[in-house]
Amino acid sequence: MSNYPKMNTVASSLFGVPLGSPDEVKSGALGVVGMPSDWTHSSRIGTRFGPDALRLVTTEISKSTANDQTELFDPTLKNVLRKRQDKWIIDCGDADIFPDCVEDTTESIALMTRAIAAAGGIPLALGGDHYNAYPACLGYARGLFDRDPNRKFGYIQIDAHLDFSNRLGAWGKYNHATNGRRISELSNIIQSNMVWIGISGWIDGGEYELIKSMGGKIFSSQDVHRLGAAKVMELAIEHATRGCESLYVSLDIDAMDAGYLPGTGSIVHSGITPRQYCQMLDILSEAPFDGLDIAETCPPLDPSGRTEQIAGHLLLRILRKHMFHISE
Repeated sequence: MSNYPKMNTVASSLFGVPLGSPDEVKSGALGVVGMPSDWTHSSRIGTRFGPDALRLVTTEISKSTANDQTELFDPTLKNVLRKRQDKWIIDCGDADIFPDCVEDTTESIALMTRAIAAAGGIPLALGGDHYNAYPACLGYARGLFDRDPNRKFGYIQIDAHLDFSNRLGAWGKYNHATNGRRISELSNIIQSNMVWIGISGWIDGGEYELIKSMGGKIFSSQDVHRLGAAKVMELAIEHATRGCESLYVSLDIDAMDAGYLPGTGSIVHSGITPRQYCQMLDILSEAPFDGLDIAETCPPLDPSGRTEQIAGHLLLRILRKHMFHISE
């Protein structure tokens, strides 16, 4: 489609997979959409470089599993993994970004994720600041409706913050503190099936009460420490998938404690650990999610490159069922 950006807008692809158009993503396959935008963040910018950083680091990860004759053993889950040879994922490049117009940026991203979801594919959107989860999910919701007007979806957000404000100062209704609220307003989401995991520190009491009144569920970082990552994710999936066939997942890497993950826009010092995040994604990888984004990788804030390495491995954990044939 002529409205999509040209494929030469990206220097590499996620996991080194083929570049293509959203129209080429088949049912059940993943379609990657870059969202290199951080103009809706209120403080520490630089996440516009996140999509390319994730592409580069996952390509390096993929090279380490390039020998297709070699079986890989996952010591955590006790599985043998063999890399898939079919076209399980296509990188569709970056959406066009309009720094001076958040509405145009929103529609540009949504155009691409809608096409993928409408064809039965799984949009995988790379941020960018976390506001971009809203346009990614907006297009996903429209695509689900195109496919089946009666189809509803649940929602899981792993994040240190609720992102449930209605407005934030000069940024108004569209910024990194409002994406969860905007997603809750979509016509085919089941609000009571919305779940937040990893919330740290103080949160707005009004936002908490509103989510509670909707029937949504909130697990704090302390809940993860106390109950265990696996148990929390099991409860979250059970809550988010009640009475619906689809599930959208939004991963904000800032749920992780800043001691592990300095390169993100809104750091916290009471977050979850990399091990806990990976444990949750191992379980979430088995859930029937059909839309996904990952946000807030900010390379300029971490010259060591540790943050993007961790973010790349988070993608590997949640996509393991798509990326590998798995045997016991």
